[in-house]
Amino acid sequence: MAKFQWRPKVAQFWNATVGRLVPRLQVRQAAGRVLDASPVEAWAEQVASGEMGVAAWHQAMRDEIRRNCIEQYLAGRGGTGPMTAREWGSVGGMIGEQYKYLDKFAAEVAEGKLSAGQIARRSRMYVNSAREALERAGRRAAREAELNEVRWVMDPDPSVEHCTGEPGCRELAAMGWQKAEPWPFKAGRRDALPGAGLTPCLTA
Repeated sequence: MAKFQWRPKVAQFWNATVGRLVPRLQVRQAAGRVLDASPVEAWAEQVASGEMGVAAWHQAMRDEIRRNCIEQYLAGRGGTGPMTAREWGSVGGMIGEQYKYLDKFAAEVAEGKLSAGQIARRSRMYVNSAREALERAGRRAAREAELNEVRWVMDPDPSVEHCTGEPGCRELAAMGWQKAEPWPFKAGRRDALPGAGLTPCLTA
């Protein structure tokens, strides 16, 4: 099994088994696979059919949001070692914000007006929103490493569709390398990060 160590000066993981840095894209892809494996679609079928109660589904979704948000942040930050109390508080704030939206979603599910497909699609968006935690953590780590340039990177898989719009991922990626401060990627006046829901693809 490979052993990984965090290298704060370059804000990357070091694969001690093979003796090389782990590319950031590789970390993002691995983190994405974790999110893709979330069983929320199965839960949607179960709660829509009555096999799972709404309260149980609601709690399962809360646990999934919390777990993914923490894991994604730690993947971007380099594990628990670099974490500060302020950062744990920031992660808690992201989780709490998602909980507020989830509570409203659960109320709609309880009313029985949503199909299994609708529940599944919205549930997947909650899971994918954890990508923002990964990106926020990576941004903080890069700032500490004094890496002063940043770019918006799209998935290189040719089968993946990328959004366009104001702003879309294609437009943001076309900007190329930019100075990291002030943050160059904007949606109106807000800082845009992958997974934050500010691009047309939302959390995809």
